[in-house]
Amino acid sequence: MKKEILVTVCMITYAHEDYIEQAINSILEQKTSFDYELLIANDCSPDKTDIIVNHILKTHPEAYKIRYVKHDKNIGMTPNFKYVLSQSKGKYTAICEGDDYWTDPLKLQKQVDYLEAHPEVVFSFTRFRSLGGGVFFKDLNERFFTSKEDLIFDFNMFTKGWYGGTLTLLFRTVALSMDKIKEYKYFRDIYLYTELLKVGTGRCLNFDSGVYRIHETGVHSSASKLERTLTAVKCYDELYSQNSSIPALKTKYYYYVNQYIKQLVATNHILRAISETLKFAFKMKDFGFLIKITKHMIKSNRVTAYFKTVFKKTKPKKRFESSEKYWEDRYVANKNSGAGSYGRLADFKADILNNFVKENQISSIIEYGCGDGNQLSLAQYPNYIGFDVSEKALNICREKFKKDITKSFFSIFDDTKKHIKAELTLSLDVIYHLVEEDVFHTYMQRLFNASTHYVIIYSSNYDAFLASHVRCRKFTNWIEQYVSNDWELMDYIKNKFPFDTSNPNHTSMADFYIYKKLD
Repeated sequence: MKKEILVTVCMITYAHEDYIEQAINSILEQKTSFDYELLIANDCSPDKTDIIVNHILKTHPEAYKIRYVKHDKNIGMTPNFKYVLSQSKGKYTAICEGDDYWTDPLKLQKQVDYLEAHPEVVFSFTRFRSLGGGVFFKDLNERFFTSKEDLIFDFNMFTKGWYGGTLTLLFRTVALSMDKIKEYKYFRDIYLYTELLKVGTGRCLNFDSGVYRIHETGVHSSASKLERTLTAVKCYDELYSQNSSIPALKTKYYYYVNQYIKQLVATNHILRAISETLKFAFKMKDFGFLIKITKHMIKSNRVTAYFKTVFKKTKPKKRFESSEKYWEDRYVANKNSGAGSYGRLADFKADILNNFVKENQISSIIEYGCGDGNQLSLAQYPNYIGFDVSEKALNICREKFKKDITKSFFSIFDDTKKHIKAELTLSLDVIYHLVEEDVFHTYMQRLFNASTHYVIIYSSNYDAFLASHVRCRKFTNWIEQYVSNDWELMDYIKNKFPFDTSNPNHTSMADFYIYKKLD
């Protein structure tokens, strides 16, 4: 007779190839007197996460406990989180994301025993440590433990700066209303705790049971402080709007709006800070808040300096006209293609591309955005055609490679060359410079239409305006919408030198995305 699953451990994962094996093994090492399962939901990871999970499924003696789902396309963290929660079969549900891991093999047993003995308690979690830069840190909750006893967690504790850590959470599955969860646009840890606390209290058991990993690709840890506070404001705005009778949510809402405004001022978004202050004060009908924040702003040196600059007579800033004109002007001014085409970044790209061309026996390559040709000087391509918007850049390349009959260079606007195809088309450090919508769309169409076998894109893959000539795009959304029936992601290669604000000229926000045409 098949035993009933008592606990479902929910694990969402995306691009966790460096961490997923440790996360899974830490779950399968749990020693329990009951049956449990591990539900893994892979949000169509572009890296080797799927390969690693499938290897574990084939080789691990406890693999029968795993229920594995890989989504056909990327649905996003929030929908994926909601999905795994809705699929829990256990009386209890636990959570551990694919980049975190558990350290106590008796974690589940201890928490289940506690909830079984205390039916009035809705959920339990434990202490944990954080790991960043190879260093372990204690959680931020030490001050709440005046003794070794377990701690009651309620809405009052919710407002005191407590950090829960969902990687250790175990709750009664029946206590979470999935109908309510589906109503929320945003969904983060605080939503989960809010909905559980509406049913009853929780307990923090005073022992360490897991490690929260801080790394540059993590959803939370990769965001700036301004981005994190904005996300918190959006979440508490939604939570408070739907649960206005809960004072703790109002307190947290006020706190994060205040923090967000401070971050806007700190990053010189002064007008936005004023606008957000007015908007919130009128929404909450709290003009005391308006007066308080305004006084703080008046005392701020940044605000004072901003208005001095605004009212000072200065030469009008030159307006950005177009991507095409920006690059033509840049090359005419004898500037190069940018830091990404030089030094160690160029060497990194060349190694990846040359190996790919050799291993796949590529005979013809087209690059859309050849620039000044410095990156090309490192290439080992049998036959190459380079297109660019800048006539100056094309002339630089023609002169540089005039003795190389395997290389040709044409204007992107030369209609007589639109029909040319190659086995491999390249886009290197170009997409985030395509500011205009129509230019981006036309470029992507041509990039894929011109290839008979492979497309390699080296770019960032998120939405952000960083400068007048820099617009990062989540270009994979375009691929999903327009060409996913004909192309599949073959490989994803993370940058050897990920972007570092303290070293911007020798690091990059771009990674490699290699696509293969479907037969």
